[in-house]
Amino acid sequence: MSTYTTTQPTAHPEDSPTAPDQATDPSRRAGRRSRRNKAGLTTLEWLLIVAAVAGLAALAVVLVQNVVDDTAEQLGGASARATAANVAADTVIREARTADVNDARFNTWQRWELYFTARCERLEILYSDTNLDVDATFKRPANKNPGDATDAAALTSADKKDPGTNKPQAKCERKSS
Repeated sequence: MSTYTTTQPTAHPEDSPTAPDQATDPSRRAGRRSRRNKAGLTTLEWLLIVAAVAGLAALAVVLVQNVVDDTAEQLGGASARATAANVAADTVIREARTADVNDARFNTWQRWELYFTARCERLEILYSDTNLDVDATFKRPANKNPGDATDAAALTSADKKDPGTNKPQAKCERKSS
């Protein structure tokens, strides 16, 4: 009787009896370690790239939010107040043109000039947060004296241009810089 020896197939070739021992084969150990090290470095590189992109995205969000907040403050605050100041100045001019000639506050040209000049200049105080600097010019017609009575036809013709004969000047506007 003869005895046959059979080798069973192994699941891992390095476990086979004929495979070189890993402990004694330096080339196998170095190859395996270098593959692990490269895999670890690749993972670390990707993590750093992802972290950098996430950091940039967060920075962009913060910067955009700051710009939006600043713009909202500008639009919501100053421009609405500046618009209100302009409307108030136009109201002073309209009231100066339609003033009641029988009202004691402005029944002479001097009183009319003083009253509406003061009203216009008060806008600087009321709208000081807008840095309003007004040009308040209310002048009687060239052919009238300060103590002369105002007349409705002349008041109605008042505009921002220099005064003329029977035409007063009524100007209440933001000074140009």
